[in-house]
Amino acid sequence: MEGTQQTSHYFCKPVDYKEALTRGEDVYLQFSLLTPEVEACLIRVLSIYLSQLDLLYLKDMFINILKELVNNAIKANAKRLYFKRKNLDINKKEEYRNGMETFKEDVFVGNPEFLEELGKSNFIVRVFFSITGDIHKIHVINNVPIIPEEMNKINARIKKAYTYHGISDAFDDILDDSEGAGLGLIITLILMKNAGFPPEAFSMSTNGKITSATINIDESFRNMDLKVKMAQEIINEVESLPSFPQNILEIQRLCANPESTIKAIADSIKRDPGLVTAILKLANSAGYITSKRVETIEEAVKIIGTKGINTLLVASGVQKIIDSRYKKFETIWNNSYKTAFYAQWIAMKYRKERLSEFAYLASLLSDIGLMVLLSIKPDEIQKIREIVGLKQLDNISILEEISLGVSHSTLGSLICQKWKFNDALVKAIEFHHRPHLAPSQYRDLIYIVYLAYVFTSIESKNFRFEIADEDCLDYFKLNNKTNFDELHQLIKAKFEEYSQNNKITN
Repeated sequence: MEGTQQTSHYFCKPVDYKEALTRGEDVYLQFSLLTPEVEACLIRVLSIYLSQLDLLYLKDMFINILKELVNNAIKANAKRLYFKRKNLDINKKEEYRNGMETFKEDVFVGNPEFLEELGKSNFIVRVFFSITGDIHKIHVINNVPIIPEEMNKINARIKKAYTYHGISDAFDDILDDSEGAGLGLIITLILMKNAGFPPEAFSMSTNGKITSATINIDESFRNMDLKVKMAQEIINEVESLPSFPQNILEIQRLCANPESTIKAIADSIKRDPGLVTAILKLANSAGYITSKRVETIEEAVKIIGTKGINTLLVASGVQKIIDSRYKKFETIWNNSYKTAFYAQWIAMKYRKERLSEFAYLASLLSDIGLMVLLSIKPDEIQKIREIVGLKQLDNISILEEISLGVSHSTLGSLICQKWKFNDALVKAIEFHHRPHLAPSQYRDLIYIVYLAYVFTSIESKNFRFEIADEDCLDYFKLNNKTNFDELHQLIKAKFEEYSQNNKITN
């Protein structure tokens, strides 16, 4: 963000927040509405702040927490403006009850005029980042006092949140989220609990003029690791997965031998008619880029090369396991081909040809952990998806971790470790939702896979440009939305053209 953004009714002080936080100075962001621009700025400031505390691995958690607290503060401000317009006294129980009966529908259901008025009002939210001393704090402040009835509800939620074992307990127990003190606040506190924060790390207070939600980050949380404890069923499922097909491993060894001839590789593949069909199908799929339609295994080896054949062998082996064990989740697998195409194309577009095969595979296999979770705990996953939709959260992985003990990305990487896949592939799958944690030696690959995921997620309306990882956008020189959209539309058109030319449907 450059300077004060008056058109969006928000500003950050000081303007050079990166330098300020580096020097250990306080920074705050002030606004009336959580617009995409405000959200993008909030995430950027948070990233720098957490980096200074060596807590960047908690970035996803804090994004969800801050958005929940900010939205609650905005709702509280909207409530005051609404009651003012209705000539109701919010401090009188009967008038409060009458106003709340219509507040949610009148304000948040198809009423852009009211939100525009709120954006221009004197009701503001300030997110304050303090980095002074050993106790670091984040305050979410709004300039209206919380009334006793609301504070009582919030305190009850705070007290109860640390008794829940997981999201399911909370989801079943929530009776009222109309005040913004229901499920969202519970999720916030469970996230903090599972990251190791004690109950006193979060508090709500008012001085009669403002209301503040405060997160205290003690020095002891530096270099802390999240304690991930997978459910036993998940561990058992991973352990019981079949080993990678032996015939494919043998052909892979043949491909790795520089003295192997095209005929020897093709003949070895042809001994397995099922493998022949699978490889030709994959080679001509909307995921794998070739210059012309591949009709024979010899052509596949010549056109695609041994590295490409090795990639298709891995994909074929995984598909064989999916067909035998997770057939009902085949749609997820098929949808991954588009992401794989995007990743391979991005690698070639940015002259990272040596990474194109890994990028293809990592994108193709990125959701294998999700299929496993769906097969073991379908009810839990369904509840998580309901919560994500209800609270409009951006990262399902966070809720997977606190409810199941592991995200589908981490689980996917564990499965690939079991199959003894290359470490670069394992890491790309593990961090494809969290590129800011990418190990430096695999950063290029992980950024490619992440960008492909962002593009396809935008198409399914599960993502927005404004929340894309800033470092990744900088890496590809796509931090300008126009450039980002142009590349997205170009790669989308390439995919559609390739699919049409090869008469492919995914």
